[in-house]
Formats: sequence, C-alpha cells, structure tokens
Amino acid sequence: MISQFEALDAKVVGVSADTFASQGAFAQQNGFTFPLLSDWPNLAMMDAFGVKNEPGTSAVRSTFIFGTDSILHEVIADQDASDHAPLALEAIKALSN
Repeated sequence: MISQFEALDAKVVGVSADTFASQGAFAQQNGFTFPLLSDWPNLAMMDAFGVKNEPGTSAVRSTFIFGTDSILHEVIADQDASDHAPLALEAIKALSN
C-alpha cells in the first residue's frame, strides 16, 4: 500500500512510544520502508498531539494528515488499525483534488 501513498507524493512516518531498537525490529519484521520514530522516553509528541493514554506510556492509535501547506487537515482515530491506511489514502486523494 505504501506505493499508493508514494504515487500521490505523500510522505509516511510512523511514531510510537516504543524504543528505537523496538521500532527497528518492528519495521524489519513488517517490511516497512518508511521511517518509524520513537517518542520514548519523554512522550513529548504524544502529549503535543493529545493522544497519550493516561497514565501509561501508550497512545491512542491515530493518523494525522497534513497538507503541503503544513496544516493539519484530518485526524483518523477510533478505528481498527487496518482501517487507518485506506482512510488516510482517501483523505490524501481528497486533498489532491
């Protein structure tokens, strides 16, 4: 599915509270070719985007769609993990029109 994002010139980046080492292993295991960033141990990005589960160190699964204008255009949350990529692709296509 990453090729569909690339065809739209979209940049995909993943972020989680897992350590850098865990992210690398996860990316390799799943064949991800996009960057996975670690927000551990400070969880500053999760706090900034308001997706941190309190009081733990996990986040609400969320997808943020930014336009080329650097404006946040859509937030996808409260969905099954498998729904995020197709919904994000739809949102990006809508921005391209």
